[in-house]
Amino acid sequence: MKFTRNLLGSKNQKGMALLLAVFTVVVITYLVMEISYDTNIEYIINSQAVNRLKAYYTAKSGVQLSLLRIKMFNKVSKQFGAQIPPAQRKMLDLIWSFPFAWPPLLPAETSGVDKDLIQAKVKESKIEGSYVATIADEGSKIDLNDLNSPSKGLRDISKKLMTQIFENRMKNDEDWARKNRDLKYEQVINNIIDWVSSGRASLNGGDKKQAYSDLQTDQLPPNRGFRSVEELRLVAGMDNEIFSMLKDRVTVYGMRAINPNHASAEVLKALDPSFKDEIISKIINRREDEKRGHFVDENDFWGFVKSEGANVSAESQKSIPLVFNDVSNFRIKSAGAFANVAREIEVVVFDFSSVSSTIATRLQKESQAANPQAANSQGTAASGASPPVQKNNDPLPKGPPRIVYWSEK
Repeated sequence: MKFTRNLLGSKNQKGMALLLAVFTVVVITYLVMEISYDTNIEYIINSQAVNRLKAYYTAKSGVQLSLLRIKMFNKVSKQFGAQIPPAQRKMLDLIWSFPFAWPPLLPAETSGVDKDLIQAKVKESKIEGSYVATIADEGSKIDLNDLNSPSKGLRDISKKLMTQIFENRMKNDEDWARKNRDLKYEQVINNIIDWVSSGRASLNGGDKKQAYSDLQTDQLPPNRGFRSVEELRLVAGMDNEIFSMLKDRVTVYGMRAINPNHASAEVLKALDPSFKDEIISKIINRREDEKRGHFVDENDFWGFVKSEGANVSAESQKSIPLVFNDVSNFRIKSAGAFANVAREIEVVVFDFSSVSSTIATRLQKESQAANPQAANSQGTAASGASPPVQKNNDPLPKGPPRIVYWSEK
């Protein structure tokens, strides 16, 4: 009997030990799984952070290379621009205009030897990710702040260009016109002008602030220039459809004039009612012609459109602000990628010297046109002709181009 009890006790102890061992294994397994899971999560988070950092600096490499290309373009244009014939000016634009990718995208006709050489150089580089960088002309867009420019000609043409955008959309997009058939776009344009102009009177009548009474604020409109295109969203009467239509056509970093050598067909068409589609096509074909190339000055441009049948009055020719300098304001977009992460950097480069020279020349011409007797007494416009556009001969500033806008995504 005693032996039986000892045997049962021994079996109970072995059973308890087995249960304890199983429980311990379960606990240890759970702890190992939890630690392994947390470790994997931490690794993934830290790995993604490193990938984002590498993608960011890859995109930044694209920005830095783009700034170098713009610097090279400015330097070549400043030193040798006068020696380059108008027909070859567009070749100079290739320094900045073509998109650049890293690693380089090789055309199909590239030889095997060249491919191997390029691939070997790519492996030697310290750039682990890839990027695509593009540079676009920012100055040829419609500058919102020109709606309150000290130059009357620039104010008038800017309002005319804004009106042209709406009219073209109404004319060419039936769905958009049907959805916005009750839109009074003249009032929207006046609200944009009210935003940048001083005083309290609205171009739509009454007090400016009445259009913002529902917002219960006395801070709008601010009676100052737009600081970004995104501020357009706050203008009275603005909705998502109108903003989407305007955002790629307007800027706050314009050239303070229209450059016929780079302006879009939509901008060119708004210069004068006599500019029909046929004349616009001929202007674009002329500036891209391999023999004649870019327009040199106002006489060259107005003489050409007149020869093609446009009937532009002498008064209109004097009032339209034109400039024929090389592109000076640029928008850089660089998209970098590493592993499964992508980052984008957007930068605007602005040439204050060129812009200030343009607006100063414009104001001088308007002043002389308004007071021709004073101009004649100074010997600057004895024949009644407008003075030639003054080119900016200031030395090229040292360092990279001036960045006025930087956005990261």
